Amino acid sequence: MSEKNVWSTLKGINVEEKKMVEKKNNLSYISWAKAWSALCDKYPDATMEKHCNEQGFPYFKDENGWCFTKVTVTVGGKSITEMLPVLNYANKPIQNPNSFEVNTSLQRCLAKAIALHGMGVQIYSGEDLPDEGASNAPTKQSAGTQDQKSDIELFDVTIKNPEGAEETVKSSHIKDVAQKFVGLLRLCKTSDSVMKFWKQNMDEGYVVHKMTAEDEELLEKCREKFKARRDTLLNEEKSNG
Repeated sequence: MSEKNVWSTLKGINVEEKKMVEKKNNLSYISWAKAWSALCDKYPDATMEKHCNEQGFPYFKDENGWCFTKVTVTVGGKSITEMLPVLNYANKPIQNPNSFEVNTSLQRCLAKAIALHGMGVQIYSGEDLPDEGASNAPTKQSAGTQDQKSDIELFDVTIKNPEGAEETVKSSHIKDVAQKFVGLLRLCKTSDSVMKFWKQNMDEGYVVHKMTAEDEELLEKCREKFKARRDTLLNEEKSNG
């Protein structure tokens, strides 16, 4: 098979129509699992490699301590290697990442390496998603312009505190609401109240539901904070008999 045929075949896959595109924090991502599955359906001999450092860990550090991952995808005899910085839940480069952050970076790096073979490459080039039914194509904007626009969009999220009082927070970033949510953990005085606080914010329109829909990494970080607070209170309860 020729490189041109591989590129044309993969670029012709409508990633939006196949529901391969996910949105988090107003940014678009291609699901690595769906991308890899679609690639192997077309080219079963495709391979991928997650590169490791000298210690055997799947990430690297530059001279300033910033971390990045590296993945190679081979299709039809052509290998393409992509590198991606390890980011936190706010999409900022980080140092000393945990295993979850490294794994997330590897997955995103894999999806981007696949895209460089053609599949969904428009997601990363700032082009509009394919829309065969549209009669008038929307005006193209650079990724930077789109990000600036999304930054000023506000949304409402409700938090019900441990005492049962509700507050609607208006914000442009779910992480700001999450920080306020975690800060209210100080009002939880028993291990049971911690879990009750979490569960009463799971309904639609509330903070846990919003994080579940938009940022799974942030949701996991908040869940860890809640578990830590619950365990602390549980140990105190055991000590007090």
